[in-house]
Amino acid sequence: MRPETDSMMLVRADLSERLECLRALDRRGSERDFVARVDSIRMLAAAYGLTPVVRLAEALEQSIGEDGRGQAWLYLTRLQDAIGCERVDEDASQAMLASVSVRFCC
Repeated sequence: MRPETDSMMLVRADLSERLECLRALDRRGSERDFVARVDSIRMLAAAYGLTPVVRLAEALEQSIGEDGRGQAWLYLTRLQDAIGCERVDEDASQAMLASVSVRFCC
């Protein structure tokens, strides 16, 4: 494997671990701690150009600001998908955000 691929695998693994901690915190932690963890995921993803992860984390933060954590599970599921997604462009981001929006309507 190329070194870039190895390093991206490590970043994705780190993001997955952070997401698992976030899921555990969703059930028992404070909203402030939850938002801080979402922000850490967003910042790490931004540093490595993982745009879909960044956009979903931003949308989750906005959702929490508007409605609390009631709908956070919708974003957490999509965040895992975004972490594993090979595409890192805005089109992929928009498709994932749209899939969250569709679930809000159901």
